[in-house]
Amino acid sequence: MSKSKLQLYFYSILVASIVWLLIFPKPLKNFAPIIFAIPTFPVFVFNFFDKLMEFSRILKIKNSELFTKHVSDSGSFSNYNKGLVIDIYQFNNNKDLEDLKRVNLYEKYILCKELIKLTFISFIFIALLGIATIYIKTSIF
Repeated sequence: MSKSKLQLYFYSILVASIVWLLIFPKPLKNFAPIIFAIPTFPVFVFNFFDKLMEFSRILKIKNSELFTKHVSDSGSFSNYNKGLVIDIYQFNNNKDLEDLKRVNLYEKYILCKELIKLTFISFIFIALLGIATIYIKTSIF
């Protein structure tokens, strides 16, 4: 998936959940956070992990010195993938990764950044929709 398709997917599910929240009566309204959570958060988490593994494999083959510079070698995540995966903290304004010359690597890097951003945003919106189900009392129709 490209960055724009991911954003379209996210926003369409968000709009559907908000419409669900505004239209349906109280017992059904309580399902709006679940309607949003199931197709967003786990999908983004699993896709991020998959794209991170793919990006790390390609980077290890194409630019091994950059890979060894940013490989994850501490923490509980790395015990399983020690020496195999780029540290996820490296995706935040990393000058080395921003200047990737290979188009394929740079696209995977941008896709990983977008997936982790959407993962955090979807987690926040799950909580906001949960709070909204409490405070929105009446339906529109």
